[in-house]
Amino acid sequence: MEYPDHTNETDLSSFPYPDGWFVIATADELKPGEIITKPFMGRDVVLYRTKTGVLRAVSPYCPHLGAHLGDGKLEGEDIVCPYHKFAFAPDGRCVRTGCGDKPPQAQLEGRPVRDWNGLIAVWQSANGRPPEWELPEFDWTGYSTPIRGLRVFPGSVQNPSENGFDPAHLQHLHGWENGVSQLQKNEGHRLDLTTHITLKGLPICIDVKLHGLGLMTVDVNLERAGLQAKFLVTPAQIAPLKWTYRESMRLRASWLCKWPALAQKAVYALLVPAVYHLWYVRQLQQDIDIWERRSFIRHPKPSATDAPLVAYRRWALQFYSSGKTAGSDSGKQALLHPAISRI
Repeated sequence: MEYPDHTNETDLSSFPYPDGWFVIATADELKPGEIITKPFMGRDVVLYRTKTGVLRAVSPYCPHLGAHLGDGKLEGEDIVCPYHKFAFAPDGRCVRTGCGDKPPQAQLEGRPVRDWNGLIAVWQSANGRPPEWELPEFDWTGYSTPIRGLRVFPGSVQNPSENGFDPAHLQHLHGWENGVSQLQKNEGHRLDLTTHITLKGLPICIDVKLHGLGLMTVDVNLERAGLQAKFLVTPAQIAPLKWTYRESMRLRASWLCKWPALAQKAVYALLVPAVYHLWYVRQLQQDIDIWERRSFIRHPKPSATDAPLVAYRRWALQFYSSGKTAGSDSGKQALLHPAISRI
């Protein structure tokens, strides 16, 4: 089994999109009674909240005659097509028509969707399977409010998660030193890696945890400084060779825990933007410069230090429909190959 070759960007009709949970919006983009449209994996997804706040994600096209529901409106709990005023309940059933006819046996195609940590995540399955796992919950006690970013890049959604399992690049690209990495979990949709490294003599522990290809958490622990940064990185493929990079960063300073709440808030208001812009964004830009001109190698030649990366690529294959039945020798060989031949 081989993945399709996408070195020719003019032929992307069979671009392989991965399964899993992916974030496509922030919760504050969608107030009750509002509708928004988001690109996702080569098509539109219409998100809406009913008047009572129920969140839904549906196919963009009305099953009556195909009008785009992103141009519609909400009437109470129902989304209404702009063309002939067909109305659909939150469960997808057509409940009335604009001309008073009996509603047809029509059903909106919905997607599983979650409000999660101030974000909106939708489930993707090429074979129409329901969610196979749930998104994790976090204890934010003692952490600052998050600072968030959104960027759009050419290429593959696998870039940031693969980066997390390529500890050698921390030394050669970012200038960190003495890295030692160990896989902590490789089971189902989970893959975890811990790396101990130093930066200008300061020991740092980095815990990378993947929950499918759409969520990566990165805990950066500077124990001597009493500082921990937690990143939620939620990439999503929105079109062939086009993906979004969303991240949120929270800080927790152990030396602040006994300060009054107002004093903590004031310190974090200065500290969080400084760490984000002066350190994180500068580090990220070094990766971006690589991602934007990078080509995945169809037959990579890994060295011994690439063991975490090889494990990642084996693990990542499961999220592509063509990789779920890999059993032949060619399929096993393809486990070492990236899901996308070119980005």
